[in-house]
Amino acid sequence: MPDRPGLDAALEAFCTWHQLERGHSLRTVQSYRDDLRSLLGNEPQWEHLAPKQVRTLLAQGLRTGLSPATVARRIAAVRSLGRFLLSKGWLDTDPAKLLTLPKKPSRLVQVIDDNRLNAAFENVQTLSEATPSDALTAADISRALRARCLLELFYGSGLRLSEAWSLNWPNLDLPRRTVRVKGKGNKERLVPLTDPAVECLQKWKEDPVRQRLSMKLTAVDAKALWPGPRGRRLSRRQIENIVAAQLETSSQGGPTHPHALRHSFATHLLDHGADLVSVKEMLGHSSLAATQVYTHVSIERLQAAHAQAHPLGGKQG
Repeated sequence: MPDRPGLDAALEAFCTWHQLERGHSLRTVQSYRDDLRSLLGNEPQWEHLAPKQVRTLLAQGLRTGLSPATVARRIAAVRSLGRFLLSKGWLDTDPAKLLTLPKKPSRLVQVIDDNRLNAAFENVQTLSEATPSDALTAADISRALRARCLLELFYGSGLRLSEAWSLNWPNLDLPRRTVRVKGKGNKERLVPLTDPAVECLQKWKEDPVRQRLSMKLTAVDAKALWPGPRGRRLSRRQIENIVAAQLETSSQGGPTHPHALRHSFATHLLDHGADLVSVKEMLGHSSLAATQVYTHVSIERLQAAHAQAHPLGGKQG
């Protein structure tokens, strides 16, 4: 075995390789680093990567309350690290050879009820179409219009938070009612826009408050759809908060995060007869398996509606 550095230095070499050779984002690289540091400790030693030791450390994590998803993520990090170290000749035994993925509990996605969604849309539409007054300024109305546009994109087109956050005006083709988004793995797809989305996005484009904010944007964010007050596009967290504020008034304790709107988009499409392949393409999933979870949700919703509405629906035997 050739001379090898300390494991601490090897971990950093692994992270650099992921970023420079594999082309992974800083966020992905940091996730690998965090998972491996959490598993191996702040002063990792090569003996920590013995297969039995790695399995013991992961088992301890499960016993102390780590979720199966977190443990599975750490296993993926160890597997990738092992391949890198073996290729360098710094290890002669795969540290992941004794590892099996823990079973994840089946968990259906959260869907917002149609009536609650309608209430949220009606509330924000009323505000966005109001006339400025002492109680409601032009800035208030502009913020309501922005919130309405976000709801329309998350629910009407099923966008992910990162996809909506990164939108620039050239991504939109309002006459053709489409938006081009960059999804996971930098894969681009063309997604339809609803008529209400086109309408409110056109109003947002012409909104004088938005236009004044856009004039202050730095060059890197000059065409951002969501200008913030400090010369940059809004952050993901700010968009999450905007959506949550609109849904909290009508969700009655239900989910209020943007991804719940994406879940609702897919489930409601299937409820109303859309085919699974079309929903898969609009969501940007790489395989039908990821989309099929919405089929299960849709079936459960239909069964619940049947049990509630049918005279014999709730009876057994």
